[in-house]
Amino acid sequence: MFQLSTVPMQPKLSDDVLKSLRDGLATCTSRQGLSPEARQAIASICTLAREHGWTPEQLLILVKEVCYTSPEITHLTTTSEREALLSMIVSGCIQEYYTPRAD
Repeated sequence: MFQLSTVPMQPKLSDDVLKSLRDGLATCTSRQGLSPEARQAIASICTLAREHGWTPEQLLILVKEVCYTSPEITHLTTTSEREALLSMIVSGCIQEYYTPRAD
């Protein structure tokens, strides 16, 4: 007997949301941290994630995929700087995702 997986499918982003996230993240540097544009892009995707019931893990996987596949980001820095930037982006996502909303 086999058991069906209960792992939820990974969500997808629309082209517009993907472009907004890439554009926002492309304005960051590992030395200066997250730009206002990046923070806005992260806030938008976190709002979308909460509205659609994504888990934090799904959100982070999606954001990391964008970072690792985005020419705007991969051409910005060296590998060590890119990893430092990715760490800042992930931290920003976690903080934003768990920030209480005044709904």
